[in-house]
Amino acid sequence: MIFRSTTLAALTLCAVSALPARAEPSGYERVISTVTLSFGDDGSTDRAVLVDNFDAGADLYIFRSIEDAKPDSPMNPTLVKKAAAWNGAMWGSRPSLDTNAKNSLIVKSQNDAIGRDRWSETLTIVYRGHEFLVAGLTYESHDNLDPRAGSSCDLNFLSGKGVRNGKPVEIKSGVVRLIDWSDEKLPKECKF
Repeated sequence: MIFRSTTLAALTLCAVSALPARAEPSGYERVISTVTLSFGDDGSTDRAVLVDNFDAGADLYIFRSIEDAKPDSPMNPTLVKKAAAWNGAMWGSRPSLDTNAKNSLIVKSQNDAIGRDRWSETLTIVYRGHEFLVAGLTYESHDNLDPRAGSSCDLNFLSGKGVRNGKPVEIKSGVVRLIDWSDEKLPKECKF
């Protein structure tokens, strides 16, 4: 009986020591959301990846023409936008990516989890003239304790038109490059 236990322990030890060393973290565990789309008219397959940056934000990585990538080589992103989306720690405050019918990239941020002031923000990203541009911004907020409080804006920077709290507005700021975008530079039509 002791021989059998000793033999089993020795075999287990040999099997465990024969396992490969544990690999370093890959970074994939930080991926929040990803979408595949085609930005240009060239028919290429592109990918956008939103990655947790551990600082209440998420960084956006955009890769163009992923079908041209070499199997054993890492791909370099075409664009990296740091803090492209707000990122909370729980459900209802996590950002996500999507696409629309025009094959634009949609970056969604929200706080629908904490506090009385809830909000959502959607950026519409297009690729024009070899630049990634913020083509649109939709923002909505509401107060869980005051049903009359809240605001909304829906701006199309390409057309120069929008709606603020249900009323039409003209946008003077023009199109903004994604790399230059920040919430500190929100157009006045969407500041409340």
